[in-house]
Amino acid sequence: MQQARHVRWTASALAIGIGLMHPAAAQTVPVGSETVDPALNVPEDAAQDIVVTGSRIARKDFSGESPIVTVSRDFLQNSGTATVDQALTTLPQFTGSSNSQTNGGAGTGVSRAGGRATANLRGLGGARTLVLLDGRRLQPSDPLGAVDLNTISPALIETVEVITGGASAVYGSDAVAGVVNFRLTPRFEGLRLDADTGVSSQGDAASYSIAATAGTSFGGNRGRVIASLSYFDRGDASRNTRSFFDDRLGACCGTNGAIIPDGTNLVGTAALANLFRGQYGTAVPSPGVLLSINRDGSVFGLSGGGPNLRSGREDGYIVSSTGSVSQLSGNDSQLQTPLKRFTAFGRAEYDIVDGITAYGQVNYAKYSSDTLSETGVLQVITFPITVRADNPFVTPDLRGLLNSRRLPNAPFNYYFTGTRAGRLSFEQDYEVAQYLAGFKGKLPVSDWSYDIYGSHGTTRQDERTRGYISRSRFNALVNGVDAAGVADGGQSICAGGYPIFGFEPISAACSDYLLRPTLNRARYEQNVLEATLQGHLIKLPAGDVRFAAGATYRDNSYNYVADEGFRQPTTTAPNGVVTVLPPDILGTAGIESTRGKVSVAEYYGELLIPVLRDLPMIRSLSVDLAFRLSDYSSVGSVKTYKAGLDWQITPWLGARGGYSRAIRAPSVGELFGEQRGVASSIGSVASGGGDPCDVRSAYRRAGAPNRDNVRALCIGLGIPASIVDTYNYNGNLIAGIQTGSAGLREETADSYTVGLVVRPRGATPLLSNLSLSIDYYNIKLDQAIGYVTAAVSFQRCFNADGSSNTAYDPLNPGCRNILRTSGGGLTAAIEPLQNLSGYRTSGVDFQLDWRVDLDDVGLGSGTGALVLNSVVGYLDSYRIQTISPGAFVDYAGTIGNGQIDPFAISHPRWKSTSTLTYARDRSSIGLRWRYIDRQTNSNNVGTQLQAPGVASRSYYDVLFKFAAGPAFELHGGVINLMNTKPPVWIGNGAVDSSTYDIIGTRFFIGATAKF
Repeated sequence: MQQARHVRWTASALAIGIGLMHPAAAQTVPVGSETVDPALNVPEDAAQDIVVTGSRIARKDFSGESPIVTVSRDFLQNSGTATVDQALTTLPQFTGSSNSQTNGGAGTGVSRAGGRATANLRGLGGARTLVLLDGRRLQPSDPLGAVDLNTISPALIETVEVITGGASAVYGSDAVAGVVNFRLTPRFEGLRLDADTGVSSQGDAASYSIAATAGTSFGGNRGRVIASLSYFDRGDASRNTRSFFDDRLGACCGTNGAIIPDGTNLVGTAALANLFRGQYGTAVPSPGVLLSINRDGSVFGLSGGGPNLRSGREDGYIVSSTGSVSQLSGNDSQLQTPLKRFTAFGRAEYDIVDGITAYGQVNYAKYSSDTLSETGVLQVITFPITVRADNPFVTPDLRGLLNSRRLPNAPFNYYFTGTRAGRLSFEQDYEVAQYLAGFKGKLPVSDWSYDIYGSHGTTRQDERTRGYISRSRFNALVNGVDAAGVADGGQSICAGGYPIFGFEPISAACSDYLLRPTLNRARYEQNVLEATLQGHLIKLPAGDVRFAAGATYRDNSYNYVADEGFRQPTTTAPNGVVTVLPPDILGTAGIESTRGKVSVAEYYGELLIPVLRDLPMIRSLSVDLAFRLSDYSSVGSVKTYKAGLDWQITPWLGARGGYSRAIRAPSVGELFGEQRGVASSIGSVASGGGDPCDVRSAYRRAGAPNRDNVRALCIGLGIPASIVDTYNYNGNLIAGIQTGSAGLREETADSYTVGLVVRPRGATPLLSNLSLSIDYYNIKLDQAIGYVTAAVSFQRCFNADGSSNTAYDPLNPGCRNILRTSGGGLTAAIEPLQNLSGYRTSGVDFQLDWRVDLDDVGLGSGTGALVLNSVVGYLDSYRIQTISPGAFVDYAGTIGNGQIDPFAISHPRWKSTSTLTYARDRSSIGLRWRYIDRQTNSNNVGTQLQAPGVASRSYYDVLFKFAAGPAFELHGGVINLMNTKPPVWIGNGAVDSSTYDIIGTRFFIGATAKF
């Protein structure tokens, strides 16, 4: 039975021309046929009605109006010991997102994805891709409702079916970009053992997995049970052994810190000139430039080419192409998130009486990841550290500059990275469980069948950090005094104190004093009750009208408890004014605990109507209609619907298409998410980003059309007129303060698909096993939920679109989201969550499956077959409306824009995966080609910039499979055979680790034994 079902699913994929089957799979059968490969010795009546993903109606054939990509267990195995998400990302339908390689490859340090891996269809974000297990919702793994693919037991995956476009009418919220449905082995008899291992050519990135699956029937075949256990262990990989990271930049200001010269810290122009031009003989930095200290105690500027920079590459300092001083990343880092994962799955069913089958299922995953940053905590400027002017580690040259300030003895603001105290690391522990029970069977009414079930799921996430610095202890250390009250820089607290401008690690005693471990806890729960009924309704001349109907109740709850050190205390003055104080954990803008719950009741109906049959140019024509009414506790009543057309023109030519209205209700995390401080990217001045008030920015440089208005606005925002014409901001990150919003509305999406399927069955031996499909998709998403990021607020405040702030008013909402110091320097951005955007994406998918039996072309019986499988995607448009109303900007064919998903920054025009395989009996060897088109820099879109993009990349893999009898199989291969390196972009050693291979050549081998 297991083999028969496998062949039917294989036939499904090839019959609609879009499968990616392994060459050793059985030959396909005509659409609608109830026969299977006779070699399997399965009777013809074993074939049953099946449910096509994207519909709830069981049918005899595999046709459907939605484009469906089906990949097999063999396809997943051919990705080596990689996780499921890495295998799926090779398909053009998916955009790289958070996965095992998003651990800092793009220059971000530690990935807060925490080892999670999500499916991101069409680049619209993981939360807009609905992931199912055998057609049912899985337990969410994060507050956005996205499913971590690590929670799916890989040993049981038989096929993965992917449909593009909205499917909310069938499945409810979240199916905006499409659906990924993991189908597990339906029945299993005996015992199967699977083992895989792999390693990179550098000797790292090692991984291995083992799995055991067992199944049996009992009670005279009235009962069936299946269970599977698996363990997966993935190691890290070294950045320092990959040459393309040699010049990767780290933090702008280095481990020995910098001075923020604003307000009372603004040093005198004459003092700067006397020191730099008079004493050093170098250029003079402007009064607003950050300053730091060389090893010899002299002062240097952190921009303008680094005037008087004497600490060279031996200290990790270099001058970037923009003239800013940066540090090379001195420590090694992990290119791959280490992961340990245990999964367990069990399912049992029992036929109580004819027409009533009871069933139960449990899906359990426990996994952990531990990621280590290259650096220690990076201080954010939101709540600056202040250092006493009489700190003994202040050098004489710096003391002279401090004396030129308006208040010479006032403390100065200090900015630094905490690597000297210790590197920052995150340990994420997850435990995800889903329990399901129900009844299914047939009713004594026509062929009607029913399914009633309930499920309860829980997700536990514990995030432990090491390497954070206690703000209170750091202040006590750098501003410490001895018994006589004389400032000693903390030497009376721990050995050596904290030399604020030093380069070497501080003492172990001071490190122990400063560092504070933290623990944040998150809990998610989901309850589902669902009842469905489907079957034959009436008979029309063209065939049977079939229906499906159902009702669903679902609720999701979220409880987040932040470590006390992240919470922001408050004080209340006698006049009632409340002041928010910084959290004790340095380098964060604070995290607050939160909780909330959302529920929905839904009612659903679907009709499959045969319209015409057996007419000229109409072998069959049917429509599929669906409607769903959903009543949310958060957004109220919403309606979704779809209409699809399946037209079989001739036995070898078919057409399909459809329209759907889909929604995504705001998730429990978006409604009740905790306040959290994040590092918000504003880009660099050289790339068209940065602080618009910077005199080098695209808003103020010579020739900028509104530079005078921008200058006046900058003064209105707090930048002193005395420095506004020399003001620089050298960072590309500021602190962002994000939180949930209870006022969010649902997102809405309209999807259109149309396609052709060609299957010239029986035409000639050469073409009898050819399947070709071409499908166009168009998805329009409005009211997209997203954060008004710092970059967006800058665009609004500085009237980038020509309509957001035409008066250049400093009280504009965009301006008010940006927080500055009294001296005008950037501190943070409030990043509210709003229904603010619109997204548009369209393209074409081409898919080819072609098998040629060599004996059919005269090469002799038993000589095997050649199989070509190819899936190609063309991205016609990927347009983003940052602010509604506003213009849509097309980022198709670009790299660098992460507005929708911070991990999904690559959107190549062309992407393909093709495999040519020679197969004989149950063994095969093949060559796979993966292609990613060249991309321009997204910062060039709509500007005159010429920032560099990336060239195309081709990856080649060699795959083999050897069957030693029916009970044992060996498979393996080489991934990235030519050791093709990823393209470096933005000129500082950064790569897109979600899209490109940053590990290099890898070898894998695995075995399957059946008993």
